[in-house]
Amino acid sequence: MPVDPKPFLTRPTGCLFVLSGPSGTGKTSLARAMAESDPTLVTTRSVTTRRPRPGAGEEHYDHVSRDEFLKMAGNGEFAQWIHPSFDEYYGTLRAPLEEALGRGQDLLLDYCPEGYLNLRRCFPEQTVGIFVMAPSVEMMDRRLAGRGSENEEERELRHTMALRDFNFVAEHAYHVVNDDFEEALGTLLAIRRAEKARLAHQGLALGAYARHAEPTLLRYY
Repeated sequence: MPVDPKPFLTRPTGCLFVLSGPSGTGKTSLARAMAESDPTLVTTRSVTTRRPRPGAGEEHYDHVSRDEFLKMAGNGEFAQWIHPSFDEYYGTLRAPLEEALGRGQDLLLDYCPEGYLNLRRCFPEQTVGIFVMAPSVEMMDRRLAGRGSENEEERELRHTMALRDFNFVAEHAYHVVNDDFEEALGTLLAIRRAEKARLAHQGLALGAYARHAEPTLLRYY
């Protein structure tokens, strides 16, 4: 059989790693730590109609008016968008995701389960869902209260939405309990390595080699 100079590996396909789950589970902090520990992970900005919050994290958002958002949605500019109960809109632009995936890059996103499911409909082969949970509902509520950015009514609504979000755990490929932050971070990084080793994401070009194999060789397997 002649030696083919082409490599086994072509360009690996990119993945969309989505940390999903209720508010108060620490998924945003975990996503930030993942990006800091692995600079090859690409993060994206979200478009939202909500008011800016005090503190860190707002650099990941583009704030627009309701009319602007609905116009963008009508033009098909979003890969996914949601309208949660707080009467605010959140969305992720399609073009930056398509460009990064086309370069074989991995992206890291932080969504509620509804946003994850919407993104999976747009990119079914590339999306990897990871449901992040707090160790208990009580811990989740304490984390929400510790934000200091929402009133009691809003926290109660988030609590109700969180209980609803647990119905979507089985829609994800993985789930991680964020009890110990460093341990949860290590698990997430291991999940990424495992997913990148899957044949579906490797860009293997072995078909030409398989066609050259003689049928008589199969008796040895």
